[in-house]
Amino acid sequence: MKLITVFGLLFVLTLNTAQAKPFVLACEPEWQSLAQEIGGELIQADSATHGQQNPHFIRVKPSLMSKIRRADLIVCSGADLEVGWLPLLLRNGNAGVQVGKPGHLLISDYVTNIEIPETLDRSLGDIHPQGNPHIHLDPQIILEAAALIEARLSLIDPDNTSSYRNNLESFSARWNAALANWRITAEPLKGKNVITYHKSFSYLLKFLEMNTLTSLEERPGIPPSARHLATVASIIEQTPPLAVITSPYDPEGPNKWVAEKTGVRVLGLPYTIGGSPEVNDLFALYDRTIEILLN
Repeated sequence: MKLITVFGLLFVLTLNTAQAKPFVLACEPEWQSLAQEIGGELIQADSATHGQQNPHFIRVKPSLMSKIRRADLIVCSGADLEVGWLPLLLRNGNAGVQVGKPGHLLISDYVTNIEIPETLDRSLGDIHPQGNPHIHLDPQIILEAAALIEARLSLIDPDNTSSYRNNLESFSARWNAALANWRITAEPLKGKNVITYHKSFSYLLKFLEMNTLTSLEERPGIPPSARHLATVASIIEQTPPLAVITSPYDPEGPNKWVAEKTGVRVLGLPYTIGGSPEVNDLFALYDRTIEILLN
């Protein structure tokens, strides 16, 4: 009996030690990946969504509610990307991850957003007052986000501040080297025209110095009408683009119709971690995306 009690105590102590690691709940896979780069083995990290999901729309399931209750830090894109589900999730969260607390981090609150609307009118579709929220596809923002995550982890877990800082320095050095390589590799893409389905890739196209001719969506978040698709087909015939680029969660119908009508290529880009099987971190996300566009 005493032996069983000793083993029981050891199990509890081991469990408590494992749970003592700060738990980071990311709203999207890119922030989970970045948190793991900065936190390493000192943290646990998970994502509320996966690479095949539209981050605008997810269901808040009991399993997700359980995760938010034990989270020490949540990291999200913000700019209303998660407005349809994050407030509900936060209602079930602990006090430390609520708005205004150190455990609540929206990256878009601290970086320069693009495509901020001049007028706010719901008839214009699902517009974001703070600008385009798909910020992770700007590699410079990734560097800024890494520093933000390091600062929050150091606040939450001050005993490991030096480790988080060292991890940040290591990641930043590797990221800057990769950034320089991406600029060289992607040089042939400068000035090329593409058509998007949704404005998911605006930050990426800005970085690559590529142009968006138009979008298959007539208005953000609203499926395109037949009339609008005919207009897109006319634009393609007048100014043939490199391709129509889409994310894993965009509907196939409009892309297929335009491709059959005009002969333009449709390129599926991974968009985030897990968007394609080989994209398992942020470095692979940019590597694969640029490779697809070049080939």
